[in-house]
Amino acid sequence: MEAGRKRGSIKKSRHAALIEAIEQAAQAAGQNVLSPEQRIEQVKSKTKAVKSDYEQLKEDYEKLLEKCNSLLVENFELRQSTRTL
Repeated sequence: MEAGRKRGSIKKSRHAALIEAIEQAAQAAGQNVLSPEQRIEQVKSKTKAVKSDYEQLKEDYEKLLEKCNSLLVENFELRQSTRTL
């Protein structure tokens, strides 16, 4: 800890390379930040994808439900026919 400095501060004259690396990393991180409009578009596209997946799953569910019901009816009819034999 340097005299007259807060805890965790770095003295620029001793660690110039470290200070430069930290500043470059901060700039690089700042470039990756999306603007609010970009975030909104990103969320909208994700929402569209989720809705489309939901609709596809709903259709698949309905088809499987129909198949299950038809198999139950067929099973019931086969049981009825075997009882009469």
